[in-house]
Amino acid sequence: MKKGNDMLRKYKINRSYDSKILNKLHKVQLGILRDFINVCDKYNLPYFVVYGTAIGAVRHHGFIPWDDDIDVAMLREDYDKFCEVFQKELGRDYNLLTPEIDGRYACTVTHIQKKGTKFISESSQDLKCEQCIFMDIFPLDYVARKKKEALRQSRMTNIFGRLLFLAGTAYPVIPYNGVKGKVATIICWIIHYILVLFRIKPTYLYKKYLSIATKYNNADKSAYVTSFEYAGGLKDRVKKEDLFPLKKVPFEDLQVNIPANNHEFLTKVYGDYMKIPPKEQQINHMPLVIDFGE
Repeated sequence: MKKGNDMLRKYKINRSYDSKILNKLHKVQLGILRDFINVCDKYNLPYFVVYGTAIGAVRHHGFIPWDDDIDVAMLREDYDKFCEVFQKELGRDYNLLTPEIDGRYACTVTHIQKKGTKFISESSQDLKCEQCIFMDIFPLDYVARKKKEALRQSRMTNIFGRLLFLAGTAYPVIPYNGVKGKVATIICWIIHYILVLFRIKPTYLYKKYLSIATKYNNADKSAYVTSFEYAGGLKDRVKKEDLFPLKKVPFEDLQVNIPANNHEFLTKVYGDYMKIPPKEQQINHMPLVIDFGE
């Protein structure tokens, strides 16, 4: 068993990039997004940028200057169709990463990864899967119609999502300091090794997560959809009909989709999203290892 400080790992989430490296990273990520959009257009699969990418699109007409990832969302049915054609259309240059595809990957968020590159962050350094420069895809699922069932759906996806990540690493990002942070870190460390001891694999936990997230997609569903990939999913649910019709906005040298209710959604999640946050809140995922494969 590890001792004292060996069990504690501090992550810094707002380190500054060398500008040349960040610009180069943005170009690779923009290439991933461009190829993704081409496939979506070819097969008539609606998508839209979300979270920090949506803020960047309307506030900066491109990347948030310190941001280093791209987030898109799709309804689950469209996401499934995209996955079906992925290998045919993009398999030469990219990998699709989920715990179903690679049992060493321990996150609920789907990655499109650029082959031949590397991008290993502090929080993912223990994962044994191949980690490349990537783009995130968030599938949206229906929220249960009944409040009690919706709360259970949110709670259980959150639990299985966290267990999934702890199956891959003993050192998640802990949002607490002091004694509370140390206790939380030790608890995570213990849970990780219990999962390892009983050989509970990420693939199993992901399937449990997925079964709950998608449970109401075909029956007893509400008018609302959300991404259950993070704890605020239920709070940030939106009516499916409010997402459409999608709108085109500039993003660097591309035109990307944003949802019809983009302003309302971003305001609900971030408040005054048009205001530039202070330096200490300018969060990124600056990696320990980055390789452009050149």
